[in-house]
Amino acid sequence: MFSRTAIPKGVRVFPPAETAQRRAVEAQLLSVFRRWGFQEIVTPTFEYLDVFERPAGEDADDQIFKFVDRQSGRLLALRVDLTPQVARLVATTMRQAPHPLRLAYTGSVFRYHEPRAGRQREFTQIGVELIGLDGAEADAEMIAMAVEGCRAVGLRAFQIDVGQVEVVRGLLNALQPPPAVRSRIVSALRRKDPMELRTLLAEFSADAAAAESLLARPRLYGGRGVLDEAARLPFPPASRAALDNVADVVTVLENYGLADHVILDLAEAHAFEYCTGVVFGAFARGLGYQLSNGGRYDHLIGQFGYPCPATGFSFDLERIMAALDAAGAMPPVSGPDVLLIDFSPDKRAAHRLARLLRERGVTVARDIIKRELAGSLAYARAAAIRSAVILGLADHPAGTVLVHDVRTETRRALPLDAFERAVAQGDAPWIP
Repeated sequence: MFSRTAIPKGVRVFPPAETAQRRAVEAQLLSVFRRWGFQEIVTPTFEYLDVFERPAGEDADDQIFKFVDRQSGRLLALRVDLTPQVARLVATTMRQAPHPLRLAYTGSVFRYHEPRAGRQREFTQIGVELIGLDGAEADAEMIAMAVEGCRAVGLRAFQIDVGQVEVVRGLLNALQPPPAVRSRIVSALRRKDPMELRTLLAEFSADAAAAESLLARPRLYGGRGVLDEAARLPFPPASRAALDNVADVVTVLENYGLADHVILDLAEAHAFEYCTGVVFGAFARGLGYQLSNGGRYDHLIGQFGYPCPATGFSFDLERIMAALDAAGAMPPVSGPDVLLIDFSPDKRAAHRLARLLRERGVTVARDIIKRELAGSLAYARAAAIRSAVILGLADHPAGTVLVHDVRTETRRALPLDAFERAVAQGDAPWIP
């Protein structure tokens, strides 16, 4: 028999301190997006299943939580990714909006897989989509925001791995392997397995020049110098155009002063079946999984009847929090600004003072429980409240306010009317 207190595998409940930290990180990331001109949208938690249908590959259909709409009989699905929802929005509601569209979002997504480190069945995506622009400038804008996002939340030891799936696609089109071998080559490239690549190339009659370039791919990893090495290899024209695109992206990032965190990975085949150009992901030192995924997906919006170039990326909030925890860089936890403690029988002054403080943007909790002052201050410390404002103490004159700094255990006594005037004028430095 299951306990009523159990929760399903792969989901979590966050108490106040963790929730405050998550909200702080969300706010920092959304602030970066707003500074780049992106506007937030909200999408539904579930959709008709066909909104999320994608080519077979790494985002398989069996990850989707499905259920039946009792009104229509159609299959519904919990949101497995926000990008298709944005694509549908652009192709319908925003079809007449002028381009480019810069859209930001945050929301829970649901994927059915076995929970393990860095992976839950419910997690939060915070991301952006840039609609209606192609070319290196747009791709670089996404990568630049990923760098700034990592910096904004307090990460220092991180890198952004950048690849270009059209380099791989151009090589495969030149090699023309059988379909079954083609998918295995992509898999071997993802794992950077040169021995398997050699074995697979031996299974069919491969173009020698394309085969040489393919076998060199796993070692093309590093700074801009890997582009010089790639230039000496016999890549086909389509792959060479994609390499030129990567070089242009790096140049833009250098102009922004954000290229130091970028590593080129020319064997990258992330989301090969889905993306159409530059792809990238953020990694933090000491963690074996990506903090973000992104790339160009020029064909997706066209599936909703509105062909349009697009690129975007999203952070996985749970993984960002794990990276911050590992780096000792979690946002500080704090409770309300003030605990208002009142020992006087007439509570009107306390109610008036609480309202005045809140009107000035100070967060105030009233200590309504009857207990000794020591107990109230112990509560304030445990709840990470910064200051206690105390009224009605028997050993102080009537009409006196005692301001107690919970962190330093220092106190300051003031007349109630002087305290109220200072708060009203915004001149109360002893209040956070």
